[in-house]
Amino acid sequence: MCELHEGKIIIDGVDIKDIGLHLLRRNIAYIPQQPFLLQGTVRENIDPFKEKTDEQIQEILQSVNLWDHVMKMKDKLQTEVAESNNLFSVGQKQLICLARAIL
Repeated sequence: MCELHEGKIIIDGVDIKDIGLHLLRRNIAYIPQQPFLLQGTVRENIDPFKEKTDEQIQEILQSVNLWDHVMKMKDKLQTEVAESNNLFSVGQKQLICLARAIL
């Protein structure tokens, strides 16, 4: 997302131009049809700002039914993720995007 040069985008009655790009980026989430994962660990994909505890990450992963899958991985939450690896199916990648949005 980038700064608006003209026009308006209103979300919940607030013009996004009035809240600043940094705040907007931290508070908007979407789940793409073709999900992508960030290069880094499973944990970093769910909490890219490193603000949440392991317990909060666990709760979110349980709510999207991915906790058991992640716990079977060698390095669990610290497992390295790359777009080219086959750790997750497309549906599971969407669930990771959903977990990130919920968090």
